[in-house]
Amino acid sequence: KLPEFAPGEEESGCSGIVKPAQPSGPEGAPHYAEADIVNLQGVTGGNTYSVPAVTMDLLSGKDVAVEEFPRKLLTFKEKLGEGQFGEVHLCEVEGMEKFKDKDFALDVSANQPVLVAVKMLRADANKNARNDFLKEIKIMSRLKDPNIIRLLAVCITDDPLCMITEYMENGDLNQFLSRHEPPSSASSNAPTVSYANLKFMATQIASGMKYLSSLNFVHRDLATRNCLVGKNYTIKIADFGMSRNLYSGDYYRIQGRAVLPIRWMSWESILLGKFTTASDVWAFGVTLWETFTFCQEQPYSQLSDEQVIENTGEFFRDQGRQTYLPQPAVCPDSVYKLMLSCWRRDTKHRPSFQEIHLLLLQQGD
Repeated sequence: KLPEFAPGEEESGCSGIVKPAQPSGPEGAPHYAEADIVNLQGVTGGNTYSVPAVTMDLLSGKDVAVEEFPRKLLTFKEKLGEGQFGEVHLCEVEGMEKFKDKDFALDVSANQPVLVAVKMLRADANKNARNDFLKEIKIMSRLKDPNIIRLLAVCITDDPLCMITEYMENGDLNQFLSRHEPPSSASSNAPTVSYANLKFMATQIASGMKYLSSLNFVHRDLATRNCLVGKNYTIKIADFGMSRNLYSGDYYRIQGRAVLPIRWMSWESILLGKFTTASDVWAFGVTLWETFTFCQEQPYSQLSDEQVIENTGEFFRDQGRQTYLPQPAVCPDSVYKLMLSCWRRDTKHRPSFQEIHLLLLQQGD
């Protein structure tokens, strides 16, 4: 039986970015009902509820200029996913090299088409959804880090409203790794990824999360499905996972309401509805585990969704009966020890992303 808590009546989606309100409650972490939430997956994801209105540092001050892009130059390739009010499409686009800015080098040759992700709001979306979409553009325009997907341009002079973001040529990390095998495996002719490159990719994810946490931003859906892979094992964190039918099995509908990635979530996120940088650290530990298992199986694949939630109760009770993800075959003890530190019961005892990034940099190849 799960421990009893005072109910938090307001449900939350799983993807997006939360800026914590003033600390409150146990361990100083805000309940999501108290937090200012901007859902960065927003209205194009799988969410079916309104995002609370917010006033944030990143919504105030001087607007960052985002270029209007001529939508006729977008060539649709495939639909990546959809939500209640919008869709995410993979598009090819020409002329994107004109949209470089001085502090961001888009890897585009002149007159070469480039793949982009286009988040599109349905024309019949309600006013709240439109406002949330414009708010999302405002925040995305301010996120500037080599390991975070960048907003490149927008189409907002007429409907449907669109935002154009980077897409990486090798797709998401989950699909990328599942097509590969550890170097020691001789079971097939599948390509391999070395330990050094696995560590390199994990270090980049930690670096991107270090940047988000420095802004007091919480991702809430960190997983390999939300990391994109470019040339030479470069990684950028995105937030498309929840809107993709491909990954619908990674999300669990709680009491017919909120859809949550429970296998990546900390005990306090599932039981208390708290989403903080410390819960992102927990998800990073699971993402690290996925990476070193080459995404061959879902986390806790031997447990049903209900058993995963029961296991969450064991993490809360902390009496030694909780089930941990096992050490992957190609994972050294030091990296597994890092994973276990991300899954500590007490949020204060989990490492920060700054510490995680440093630890991974110090790992030998």
